[in-house]
Formats: sequence, C-alpha cells, structure tokens
Amino acid sequence: MFARYPIHLLTLTGAVLLASCGGDDNNTPFNIRPDFIQGTLTAVEYDGVSDDLLTAGLGVSGLQGAAPAYADAQHPTAAELRRKAIYSNYRALLDTTTEGGFGRLYGPNIYRGEVQAHGGKIAGKEYVFLTDSGDGVQRNVTVAVQIPASFDPHNACLVVGASSGSRGVYGAIGTSAEWGLNNGCAVALTDKGTGNGAHDLDSDTVILADGTLASATAAGTASHFTASDAGLDDFSATYPARVAYKHAHSGANPEKDWGLFVLQAAQAAMYVLNLPENFGRENDAGKNLQVLRRNNTLVIAASVSNGGGASLRAAELDSSGLIDAVVVSEPNVQPAQALAAGYSVQQGSYQWNQLGRSLYDYTSLLSVLQPCASVGADAAAVGSGSVARCHALQSAGLISGANDAELAAAAQQQLRDYGLVPEQDFTQHANNTIKVPQSIAVTYANAYGRFGVSDNLCDFSMAFGPLAPTSATTTQLADLFASGNGIPPTGGIVLIDNKTGSEDRAASADQNLAGHLCLRDLASGANAADQTKAQRVAAGIAEVSADPRKLNVPTVIVHGRADAIIPLNHSSRPYFAINQSQGSKANADLRYVEVLNAHHLDLLNGLFPGYKTRYVGLHYYFGQALDQMYAHLRNGSPLPGNQVVATTPRADAADLLTTENLPAMQTADNVSSDCRIQLTGKTLTIPAGCGNPVL
Repeated sequence: MFARYPIHLLTLTGAVLLASCGGDDNNTPFNIRPDFIQGTLTAVEYDGVSDDLLTAGLGVSGLQGAAPAYADAQHPTAAELRRKAIYSNYRALLDTTTEGGFGRLYGPNIYRGEVQAHGGKIAGKEYVFLTDSGDGVQRNVTVAVQIPASFDPHNACLVVGASSGSRGVYGAIGTSAEWGLNNGCAVALTDKGTGNGAHDLDSDTVILADGTLASATAAGTASHFTASDAGLDDFSATYPARVAYKHAHSGANPEKDWGLFVLQAAQAAMYVLNLPENFGRENDAGKNLQVLRRNNTLVIAASVSNGGGASLRAAELDSSGLIDAVVVSEPNVQPAQALAAGYSVQQGSYQWNQLGRSLYDYTSLLSVLQPCASVGADAAAVGSGSVARCHALQSAGLISGANDAELAAAAQQQLRDYGLVPEQDFTQHANNTIKVPQSIAVTYANAYGRFGVSDNLCDFSMAFGPLAPTSATTTQLADLFASGNGIPPTGGIVLIDNKTGSEDRAASADQNLAGHLCLRDLASGANAADQTKAQRVAAGIAEVSADPRKLNVPTVIVHGRADAIIPLNHSSRPYFAINQSQGSKANADLRYVEVLNAHHLDLLNGLFPGYKTRYVGLHYYFGQALDQMYAHLRNGSPLPGNQVVATTPRADAADLLTTENLPAMQTADNVSSDCRIQLTGKTLTIPAGCGNPVL
C-alpha cells in the first residue's frame, strides 16, 4: 500500500486516522496493526540479570571484555548471536575504555550523569520482526521494539533509533537505546533497509532476521536479503566465492526510504505498546484499543551517522506529527544541491563557498586522493599512505610536485579546497588505513545506481579474503550477523578487484587506482566511459536529498569538527544554514553544536595512543543533547544554543577523562560571543577555536 499513498496517509497509528476507523464509547481509537508488519509478533522476556535488553547480560564489564563465545561455532543459537551482535555494535561505535569515560561518564549504566547500580543490565521484553514497504521490492527491514520494565504508561516516551552505517538492527543499541532504556522509554530499533544482509553466492546461504542461516530457497521471503540479478549465474561462474550485500546490491537504493523506515518503526512500536499484553486494553466487544497515542507519548527520533540522517529525513516526512523531536550526532544528511547553492562557511581564516556536496562526491574523491595524502603522516595518525599512488596520480596529471612530500601536500590541498576542514586531516589517515572511503565509494555507487552484484561495477566485488576470494567456511558465515556491519571490510569480507582477482589495495602497486578513478568518474560524469551508469548514480543521489526547510520539530544536531567521514561543510553546516534561513519559530528550534577535538569513530580513541591524547568521545555530547531535549519537552527547559564546545583532551593516554575535559553545552543566553555560531545572510560563521586550541 505504501507505493500508492502519500506519506501523510501512512501513519495508521495516528489518532485522527484511527478514530475514523472507530473505537469505544469514549472515542478511544482501535489499535490497528499496520499492514507493513510481517509475521507473528512474539516477545522475549529478559530478567535484567542473566540477560537484558541493553547489554545481552554482559553489563559494563562484559562489554569491556573479550567477545562472547558460542557453544558451537558452526551453529550458534539466536540468543548467542544476539549477545555477540550487541557486543560488536557497542564496541564498534564507542570508546569502551574506562580511561575514555565508559562506565563513568557514559555507557549502559549511566542515567543523567550518574552511575546506576544495575550495571547496564535492563530488564524488559523485546519483539523482533520484519517490515516491508509493499512496493514489490524485497526490503525486509528488521525492527526491534524494546519495552523496559521501568516503562511508565502515564509518562510514556519512545525513542526511535535507526542503525548507524549499514549496520543491522542492533546498530543503535549503544547510542539511542542506551539513553532511551535508561530513561524508561520504549525503544524502536530499525536497520532502515540496509542491515547485515549478506548472500553467500557459492553456497547460496542467506541470513534470517534472528541471525541464523538458511539456504536462499528455504528462506524464501524471510531472507534478510537474497540477490536476484538476472545475470547472477554467469557472474558466479566467472567470479566464484563472491558475496552480495543488501545495502550495495539490493537494487532498491534503500537510503531514499530511510526516513520512511524510521516512521514505520515508530508506528510499529506504538502498535506493539498498545497490544493488550502491554498497555492497550480491550473494550466490551473484545476490540483492542489504542491507549498510548501521539498526544500522550513523547516520540524522539535519535541516532548517529546514517541513523542521524535517517532521523532528520523522517522528521521532514512526518506530516502527521508523530515525531516530537530529533536529536542526532554526526548525521549523514545530504541537503539538496539547489538549496545549498549560495551558502558559505567562514571558519577563522578559512572560507568555503561550495557546501552540501553529496556523500558519494566527496568520498569518491577521498578514495582517489587520500592514499597519497597520507604519505608521510604522523605515525600516531595510523597513516597508510602509498607513494606509488602519488606517482600514479602525478602520471595521470591529477597532482603535481617535485617530490613525494609535495605530491602528498598537493593531494591534501585538493581535499581542503573541496571543503574538508584542517581538523579532519589527522583522522583521514586512519580512515584510509581501515579503508573507509574505498568501501563507502563501492557500496554507495552500487546502491545509488541500483546495480546488482552481476553488473560488476568498476570491476569491484566482495568476498571472504584476506588477499584473494576464498570460499566461506560454515563458521565464518555463522558469525556474520554478529560480527559484520553491512559494508566491507567486515566479518572477514573484503573488497576485491575483479581485474586481478586480488584484494583491492593489494591488486597493484598503486592500490588499484584504475578502479577508484572509475568510481570517481561515476561521480563527476565528465569522463565516465559509460554515461548511462553515471546518470543512474546521479539519479540515486537525487533521491536521497534532504530538505531542511521541512524540519519543524525541536532538533539538536551535534557534530565533531574532526569528522572525516561525514565532513561538516557538506552535512550539518549547510543543513543548519538552510533551515535557519526560513525564519519561522519552528526553524528557530533547530540547534547546532560543533564539538572540538571530536570525530566520527569514538572507538579509535580507545585503540590508538595518538587518538587518546587528541580526542574526546562525541557520544558524551549526544547523551547530553538527549538529556536537554527531554527536559525541554517535559518542562520547557531551554535547548542548547548554537555553539562551538571547546573540549580538552587528556594530556596522557593513561589519564582518566573527566567532566573537566568536557564542558557542558550552554543555553543560548550563556554562550560566549567567541563560541557562538551565527548565520548572517547566507554566510555561516563558525568560531575557529572558542578559547581552547584545536589539536
């Protein structure tokens, strides 16, 4: 039904539409099951001791320890997979070291800054099920609705957490769910149509919603993702031992529906909350009535990275008023290019006049230039530069210089001119080392252009490695739901250059420059060998464009300035500026907070000494923003002002990060003039340092 009706007719849980369907004598609407929910809804109860909603029984200490093991590595149970998936997702997003603040300043045992006796273990019940948009394309979005035992129907709240990156349904467990469950809110988690849906083509094995495996034939429509390209057999014969992934190869461009899937998760959660076994009730005729509704339940869309972008898109789409507020951190949000035109950013002595470039545009450029720009990087930056890439770029006429240092500087300058701020330089080196831009470029080129795995786009594929395609073992496949993140390199799966049959970076001395120039050409279009493919990618990018003018609920965006994965000049900064230009009260309720010495991947702070003494965890401020938003919604407390927050990293890696390192976000009246973010005309002025030096 969702392909046929506009979004304002989709909110079947809205009181107005449901009331029109009838109710009891007091006009309480019926609790009608949304058509997009698939299968039977069954709850699993967690006692908060042996197992729980938030940490799967691990608690703070378990999350800091070794990965939980399986009794049988080839056949882990659904409960074991859930436990490890929660463990993996927590540790992939946060710095889980005590020194960095885990368990002391933030974490599953923290409620409004105070350590709780429950140790992160929260009792309650959880429903996991699939939803579908019903447009004929297999989506099978996984949703988990968690209801803590502390949920108070007289003070009802719901946090909707879309997964970050391409992660599975527990991809927001350590961010949105952590805050929501500790505040007694129900939580609706969604993988937003990406998720860890892998299809091993050799064995024809797919993953089910609970993480267990099945053959594609046996799974049928219950498969999280099954590749269905017309040319799949020929491709597999030519390129054996390959893997198709949902985000890249579903042919659905799931990002265009991220906002819809967040709304669906919220609607599904409201339905679940109103089941008679929870907080709904039955009338005399035995009809299920909807007691919790949008007029008596606070709904906050909150998440980070891709989940943050999905939350903003959901609020833009939500004409029914289901969502009351949005809180996001480092959102992957791509304002429409036409809306961003004419805006500029002034940050100290730097000025950028081209804002709001698409994720694929700047990431495909990073995948080409960053291996060279990382040459000679400080060892603490975990650089993995390629002198051969620099020389190949010079031979292609793309950079110039008299020596390797000048070539690296030329590559870096191009990135600066493209809108990447100087504070991102250090973190770009690590991102290149762990192959972030390369993997994003391959995944999103396929997704935006709706290419299947058999299209062999730019001669890239995915396979178990490490250095050449290897047939997956049963143990590797069995663990993929729990250890994978939906985008290679993950769970042993790597990018493969099909021209050579080798892992992407090992394919040639210049780290497969030809493959990445092909991806770059799909972004620019000017030199693309196949203009049709470039046009398909461009069409997909247009489908995911955001419109900040449509945001009309209280919102806080928090972003770390050193973020080299989602650069501020192409995401949060132009989104904020476009929104603020509208001048209405609704637009005045969007607040933007930029945090110095913070970046995109907090986990790196706990891994590398060079990070421990340069950065603080942005997650701390995401939680603080949620605290302030909740107080605003409940009692009218002021939201934070538009500001730069000047943090102070630890002097020594062994030191404990404390609140002295992490100044609180200030309300508008208390933001000092040297920290205030301001929009004048179409120029957004960002304070360079705000009192503290930027590392």
